[in-house]
Amino acid sequence: MAEHDTGRPGLPGLPGLLGAALREGDVDGEAERRAVAAFRAARDAGGRVAPTRSQDDWRPRGR
Repeated sequence: MAEHDTGRPGLPGLPGLLGAALREGDVDGEAERRAVAAFRAARDAGGRVAPTRSQDDWRPRGR
């Protein structure tokens, strides 16, 4: 793995390392499709709906 310098002490190559981790290996397209389908099925089933916390809601507040 190539060394990436961030120019910041304590973070030697962190952005490069994260990028390499995200790109490393082949993507299994079929597994990705199954995972997305499972997520959508669970979301659409509506079994567990967590309320949005006010600190996580970035929408403009109503007047």
